[in-house]
Order: sequence, then C-alpha cells, then structure tokens
Amino acid sequence: MNLLEEKRALMKLIVELIHERKAITSLYEAIENRLNRIEEIENTISEGQSYTKTTIIPKKEIDRAKFNDQKIKPSSIPYDIISKDICYILKTSGIPMNGSKIHSSITKNLHFNLDYKNLVNNILPKMVKDNNLPIEKVHRGFWQYRRAEKTQR
Repeated sequence: MNLLEEKRALMKLIVELIHERKAITSLYEAIENRLNRIEEIENTISEGQSYTKTTIIPKKEIDRAKFNDQKIKPSSIPYDIISKDICYILKTSGIPMNGSKIHSSITKNLHFNLDYKNLVNNILPKMVKDNNLPIEKVHRGFWQYRRAEKTQR
C-alpha cells in the first residue's frame, strides 16, 4: 500500500468517526432531554399537581384509540371470492366438514376475517342454492364438495 492509498483510507476512517460522533451526540441529547422531562414530572407529582396535565398524549385520544381497537369490524369479502375458497377447502379435504372446521381453516389458512354466524347462516346456504358451485349439504351442519357423477354407458 502506497502513501496515497493509506492517506485515503485514513481520511475515510475520519469521516466515519465524525458521523458516529454526530449520532452519539444526538442520542446523548435525546436521553438528557428525556431525563429532564422525567424530573419535571416527578416534581409536579411531589408538589401534588395532577399527572394528567403533564402527559404528552391527551387522555381523550388514548380512550378513543382503545375504543377504536375494540371495534375492529370484519372487512367485507366478496361472495365470489369466499365461495371459491370454501369450494377449494372442501374439495381438498375430500370428506364432509362441519361449519367450525370450515371457519377455522378460512380464518387460519386463508387469513380472512369472517364471522362464524355469517358463514353458517348466510354464506354456506347461499352456496348450496347456487347451481354453479358443486357444494351440497350432507347432514345438519356438514357440507361437502359434490363430485362429478360418472356417466354410464
């Protein structure tokens, strides 16, 4: 390695050290600011003032976020998509399946957010009535894929 290459390598190292120093300095300042903020909160608590005044996020926004998280609505899935997926599940199983097994395979394997009652009371009966889908109700609560009937000669 000649002197010019060594000089370039050392300059590159100096530049990297400067960038690291800037990053460390910014982290140090952020930590110092947070410690100062914690001390202010502790002082206001010890003086008897309300802690809710010193929080960064207002309580109304926190309550609203909690309420919205609890109200997760299932997204509407088009009938033609869900019906084809149910046909595929029943076809691959090869045996009649009850509603709970169909529901668990749809929600776990296909990651659909579907209500069990909607599946059993609306979607599966609609699929049985649909002539384009080879689904039939075998027994109470059990559905299967209708195999193509063999023609006799």
